[in-house]
Amino acid sequence: MSRTGLRARLLAVASHLPEGTLSNAMLEQEFPDWPAGKIEELTGIASRHVAAADEFTSDLAVKAAENLFTARADLRREDVDFVILITVSPDYLLPFTAAAVQKRLGLSINVGALDVTLACSGFVYGLVLAAGLLESGRAHHVLLLTADRFTTYTAAGDRSVKALMGDAGTAALLAGVDDAEAALPGRGGLVGAADLGTDGAGSAHLRIPTSGVKGFLGVERTERALPTFEMNGPEVFNFTLTRVSQHLKAFLAKQGLAVGDVSLFVFHQANLFMLNHLRKRLGIAEDRFAVHIADVGNTSASTIPLALQAQLDAGRIVPGSRVVLVGFGVGYSWGSVLLEYPA
Repeated sequence: MSRTGLRARLLAVASHLPEGTLSNAMLEQEFPDWPAGKIEELTGIASRHVAAADEFTSDLAVKAAENLFTARADLRREDVDFVILITVSPDYLLPFTAAAVQKRLGLSINVGALDVTLACSGFVYGLVLAAGLLESGRAHHVLLLTADRFTTYTAAGDRSVKALMGDAGTAALLAGVDDAEAALPGRGGLVGAADLGTDGAGSAHLRIPTSGVKGFLGVERTERALPTFEMNGPEVFNFTLTRVSQHLKAFLAKQGLAVGDVSLFVFHQANLFMLNHLRKRLGIAEDRFAVHIADVGNTSASTIPLALQAQLDAGRIVPGSRVVLVGFGVGYSWGSVLLEYPA
C-alpha cells in the first residue's frame, strides 16, 4: 500500500496491429528449406504483423491509444496527466517519441511525457513506474504505451529473427484510486506487489550494435550499416529457464502465494518453445497460462499487454482473479507484477 493511501488501478488495455502480415508460407518462399509447418511447430507462430513503409512507432502508439479511447467512452484523454512510452524503435533519438504522441493525441501541454528504452520486460517496468507516479499522488491518470517497429531491425537472410518478430502498439490507462474505490469490483486490476531485476552481464546476447552513439561512431565495428538485431539464442534460452524461473519462485514465495493461488500467468511471449519449457518447469497448469503468439509473433514490449487484452476480452479475468505478469529479456532484465481484481 502506498503512503498516500492511493492504489494504482489498470482501467483498460487496447492495441493496434498493422495491416501488413508475414505468414509462414511467405517465409517458406524466401527460405525454401524451412517449411511453413516446421516454423509453426518450432515457434508457435503462424503469422506476424508488419508495419508499412510509412508507419512508425508514433503511429502504432497513437492508433492504439485512439482505439482505447474509442472502446471506452468513459475514459477521457483530457484526464491524462502523464505519458510513458516503452520502445526500442523511437521515431528519432531526438526529439523523444512520447512528445509526438502527446501532440497527435491532443493531450494537454501540462502532461509529463517520456520514452523508456526497454523491450521484452518493458510493460512490467512501465506498470511499476506508473504505479509510483499514481500512488505518490504526482499523477492521476497515466497513459502507458508500448510500440515497436521491430521488424525493421531484421537482417536480410536472418530467418530465425524474421520468423519470431512482429510489429504492434498497445495502450493502457491507469488511475490512482482511494481505498473505497479500490475495493469496488469490475473496475479493473489493482497493481500490487512487484519485483524487478537487471544483470548487465547478459547485454551482449540481445543487442542492436549499430545503434546509439557507440554504433554511429563505429567504436564497435560491424559489417552492417543498418541497425540490426542480434540474438544469442542458446544463451537467452538458458537465462530464461534459470534466472526467470528462480525469480518467479522467489516472487511468489515473498507474497505467500503458491502457483495454484494465481488465476492466470501472462509471460512475455517470446516463442512457444520457451513458454512451454517455462510453464512445465514452474508447474503451471495450461488453463492458468496465457499463450497469445500464433497470429502476432514476438512484439517486444507489446507481448504482455496484447496477451492480457486477449484474456480480458475472452472473459478469463473476472472479479477475484489474481494475475501475475512476467517480463524478461534485453539487458538482461526481468520483472513480475501482481494484478488483483477485487471480488
